[in-house]
Amino acid sequence: MSETQQAYATMITNFDSTEQRDEWDRIAQGFAGCPTPDALWRKDAGHRTCERLLNDHTEFATRFAGIIRTAYLYCPRIMLTDAQLFDGMFFLALGPAAVNGILGKSYKDGPSIIVSGRAPSLEECLVQFTTATVGSVRQAALKADPAIRPDSVRCAGGDDELTLRPLEYSAFGTTVTRSQALGFDAEFYRRFTERMASAGTGDLGESGGSGETKAQVIASTFAAALHGEEDAGASCRFLAQRWQEWIDAERAGLVLYENQNDEEARKRAGSKGFMTHFGEYVERHARAMRDQCRGLRGPDVDCFLRTLESISGMPKRSDAFMCIKRSKLPERDHMLSRQMLRDWYQLVYQQTMARHLGAQLIAVDAERNSFAQIAGQASGSASMMLSGAITQMLGGMPFVRFATLCYECRGTIAAWRACTPDMSRRRQRVVTRNMAYSIEQASQETSLIDDAKGMAGGAAIAAILAFVSAMSDNVWLNGNAPIWMIVVAAWFIGIVPDLLDLGKWVWGVRSSSKTVVYMA
Repeated sequence: MSETQQAYATMITNFDSTEQRDEWDRIAQGFAGCPTPDALWRKDAGHRTCERLLNDHTEFATRFAGIIRTAYLYCPRIMLTDAQLFDGMFFLALGPAAVNGILGKSYKDGPSIIVSGRAPSLEECLVQFTTATVGSVRQAALKADPAIRPDSVRCAGGDDELTLRPLEYSAFGTTVTRSQALGFDAEFYRRFTERMASAGTGDLGESGGSGETKAQVIASTFAAALHGEEDAGASCRFLAQRWQEWIDAERAGLVLYENQNDEEARKRAGSKGFMTHFGEYVERHARAMRDQCRGLRGPDVDCFLRTLESISGMPKRSDAFMCIKRSKLPERDHMLSRQMLRDWYQLVYQQTMARHLGAQLIAVDAERNSFAQIAGQASGSASMMLSGAITQMLGGMPFVRFATLCYECRGTIAAWRACTPDMSRRRQRVVTRNMAYSIEQASQETSLIDDAKGMAGGAAIAAILAFVSAMSDNVWLNGNAPIWMIVVAAWFIGIVPDLLDLGKWVWGVRSSSKTVVYMA
């Protein structure tokens, strides 16, 4: 993608499956008795756990709305990987209808969500993401690092039979290890393989000879593995429903699916290869990190820089996180911490993925002193920063108000979307402030009390300015001042109300957190 082109799509750091899980847990901590992820997907005659939670505590949807709307204003197409969709807490909890509603989609709008995967269809992406053959798991176990290799790779299933894919699943709040994937009984592998073979697509009422869709088979198999056979029917029923809803939404054209292996997608992305871009972003962001460490002394500095050097050569995220975990650095609340290294690696990895897929990366409401902000400040005109308070305003808007904002401020939005790295830094700031001002104005409320306070304040300011004007005419300047001084005094008195309004606006949108758009 050329630096002078507008973004084809944007990927959001907050929508990484682990980031979604962390954000979900942070919100859930504020409520007593909030269900854990493994209990969230229950649905039976007496329980609709996830739907009830979202209606009882609207903070979940409000936070998600603020994040996705902020990114949408910069680019109308949001790109997700299949993992971010099928293992993403917010996308699974809300479903496609609610997500499109949050964006204020109507008959005149095309789809905004693009899912990128490496399978012929979105349903096959779900199959590849959640299942694996026994043979492939066994081979991967034999090649694994000795520290994480299973004690035994013996398995009751045949090499061609299916098992659960070993992976950390954010939606379940658990990790399926290679030992677990190889440790089921023979009946488990036989039934899972046969059910998947006979399952239908769920399209136009077709559900195969077994009466099940693939999403239902996979969800119930996970339920049996995690909760036991006696609870397999209900414990993950809602998860199967959401998976199928997203698959059906893509078939209906409400969501787009892009196969990364298609020639057209490869040509549009213009990628030089994942490893090439990974090396470029490692070099760029490692330099920014070393600059932050300059002048620091102590054993933690050496350990931090050694670990940084090690993970710079690890394109596999699980390996990098394991290396960080084994370091002797403090966990967080410090510049030289494991959390800072994880932030650094997450940004490198996600920016590499976005560039590889032909998208731009955006970090919404990044915390103060996070590496997302550090990288944005070090990128010059290749990034733009927007106050994090804007995200809260957007999240609180009803969908009708957000749709109205998009229409009434379409010129401002178009100018912000047209920003590119070759545009001057000053021009970028002007356009970004204009965008923030439009959002703040759209979120303002009206009330008699506030209007009365405004009128009283305006009257007081007018009285003060009238006094100052009279004093300047009759006492201070006394008719003997030069013309230019009289003009300056009159000009200053005239713009004071506007300056006060400007100061009030700046104070209203200031925030220590920032949204960072990485344009290159």
